[in-house]
Amino acid sequence: MEKLIIFYDDTKASCCRCVNRFEQRENVECRKMSDYKDKSLIFASGARLGLVFESENGKVPFVVSHIIWRVVADKNSEHMILVTGGRREFSTVRTAREDMEKRGYHVRNIYSRYLLEKHRIKEEDAVDWIMNDLETGQVRDRIEDKYKNMSRRELRKELRGEFRAYRKYQRDRLKG
Repeated sequence: MEKLIIFYDDTKASCCRCVNRFEQRENVECRKMSDYKDKSLIFASGARLGLVFESENGKVPFVVSHIIWRVVADKNSEHMILVTGGRREFSTVRTAREDMEKRGYHVRNIYSRYLLEKHRIKEEDAVDWIMNDLETGQVRDRIEDKYKNMSRRELRKELRGEFRAYRKYQRDRLKG
């Protein structure tokens, strides 16, 4: 596995818990985003880039946006985004991915708390699951195979059901 540099929001407990498990892996370097608030250029070349942060009501936190717009990394690598919680995770993921694509970085692996809970992955096992997926791409391939042969109507019906399940998850999480 090639080297992975993870920038994480050290002000959120969920991000710190997740990164503690990433640090135990080899070829993974973890960096606090708060250390780079005042930097005009951030070098992370020669490795994949990973962003671990929590959604702020559908918006990308300022410090994450600062990292995205200041980082210098390999444009040929496939990068990763992990949203550890917060409200409106999907809109945050979409915004972060679009910002990275504007910079020319290709985000191939996207994970959220909802996705991990949907696959019934415990918090302790999440990092192992993510690292395995980064190496093999099994989850991405499984999803592509699932939707590849569907007609537009079937695809729309399936995605509508997925979106309803996500909204139900959000409502249940707010109540309990």
